[in-house]
Amino acid sequence: MEPVPSIKLALVDDHRLFREGLRSMIMSQPDFTVVGEAADSNEAYQMIEATSPDVLVLDLALPGATGVTVAREVLRRNPRMRILLLSMLVDEEHVAQALEAGVAGYAAKVQSADEVFEAIRAVSAGKSYLSPMISRFVLDEYMRLRKGGETAPAPLRALTRREREIFDLCVRGLSNDTIATQLFISKRTVETHRGRIMRKLGVHSASDLVRIAARHGLLQV
Repeated sequence: MEPVPSIKLALVDDHRLFREGLRSMIMSQPDFTVVGEAADSNEAYQMIEATSPDVLVLDLALPGATGVTVAREVLRRNPRMRILLLSMLVDEEHVAQALEAGVAGYAAKVQSADEVFEAIRAVSAGKSYLSPMISRFVLDEYMRLRKGGETAPAPLRALTRREREIFDLCVRGLSNDTIATQLFISKRTVETHRGRIMRKLGVHSASDLVRIAARHGLLQV
């Protein structure tokens, strides 16, 4: 049996206890190897140059230069570097800044270890990754507004921000229970929002919502 190819990882996080715990979990995976660690930007640049990792797992809130600044500088030096930003902050502003800086993925620290492993593998394989806690639809709209572009497609402008989040999760096929857990709201609240979404859009089923999303290019591949 051939050995599993190892993905070389570098970890940058100023909280030592979190970094050590993450390293321990990562090392439980046969296809991962941690080749370096750093607590701030200066250490990070030196460590990355010395170890040449495949994937940089980077915290957002670092002392001094932020994770976004570090990502920009790392990618300036090595445009082929794959970066996964791992943070407690999952609001549209921070996510948009990270994606605009060129990171390949954005995961949340409250996700499970298996989900973070999935994110690392996706980024290593040349794919993009976005935490399920982040609404792709709401993020795209936010980024359009940042660039002075148009707002959401006309049929969806009547939806509130929360309704747009739930619309996005519905068309991804998530159940009411899963949406409630993900957004930290009750199942009944999800059902109420879902009913309002359907009334506002003049539809009667989940498949109708998917058709609207497809028509406006909002379905994730």
